[in-house]
Amino acid sequence: MSRVCAPVYITLLTVALSATLASAQEGIDVMKNCELIFHETFDDGTMDGWWVEGGQRVWVEDGRLHVKANPPADSTDGYVATVWCHQPFEGDVKIEYDAHVLESATGVNNINFFFHYSYPGEKTLYETRGERPEASYQKYHKIPGYIVTFLKDTREQSLALPEDEQPARVRIRRCPGFNLLAETYGYHCNAGRTYHCEIVKRGNEITFSVDGNRLLTATDNLGEPHNGGLIGLRTFRTWLWWDNIKVSRLK
Repeated sequence: MSRVCAPVYITLLTVALSATLASAQEGIDVMKNCELIFHETFDDGTMDGWWVEGGQRVWVEDGRLHVKANPPADSTDGYVATVWCHQPFEGDVKIEYDAHVLESATGVNNINFFFHYSYPGEKTLYETRGERPEASYQKYHKIPGYIVTFLKDTREQSLALPEDEQPARVRIRRCPGFNLLAETYGYHCNAGRTYHCEIVKRGNEITFSVDGNRLLTATDNLGEPHNGGLIGLRTFRTWLWWDNIKVSRLK
């Protein structure tokens, strides 16, 4: 039996190692071919350059942007929030950020990210902020942009697993229309842990990685890909902080 299984095991190990090396090399290639154009650390203690829609409270503390939208489980008050950056970004980009969930009354640990969002017509997202004072999710579904969803999977079968084995739910959507481009379940999204997230948008392909692990790749074939706009930090029934937000232009 060992004579039969050993070559198979070696082959599988070689394939896995090759995939890991290829992924690492791809990451190195992206790093070599990008230019950092934006870096927000909140170290100045202010939210200059950002505005808030919804939420219970948003503030800077110890060089981190805290976003609290986490009422008691039986409450519907202030349970969503979006924090927008005023600066637009165009073309193919790499976006990085650190996020850390402090509390979530319903255990969703919601870490969402909007990018390449732009209001249709002559007005801007900032000029139309009065249309979204409560940050209703459905209102963003009508505006052109992409949504990356990263949160704890709260399906019954996942919650039945040991906590350290409960997976995250990851989705990439295109708006308007809230169209699902790709979805997966895996890795984890736990409170009390800092996650380093990375979005790479090149042409019509979008990838999402966490802690150096590529979790999802989506191809936007629903028309011309969105090619510019604003980034937004989004959460639901969660209190979390954000930090080290970087945007790099891909060459």
